[in-house]
Amino acid sequence: MKGYAPNWQVRCRKCGWMVDAAEAGLIRIGGAGRCYRLRWCPQCRRLRWVVLEKKPDDTFCKV
Repeated sequence: MKGYAPNWQVRCRKCGWMVDAAEAGLIRIGGAGRCYRLRWCPQCRRLRWVVLEKKPDDTFCKV
């Protein structure tokens, strides 16, 4: 399902584990803000609150 959640990532709030939302099997098109879900974290090996958020944009001009 590659491409169904462009520029979105899933991050565990406890340990910081991150993965692309498409790799996690999520579909997110046209979303505007953060979304919190209860999901299994493979690093913590527990149910955790994860954040579905936009990837940081590195295209800004550094001065």
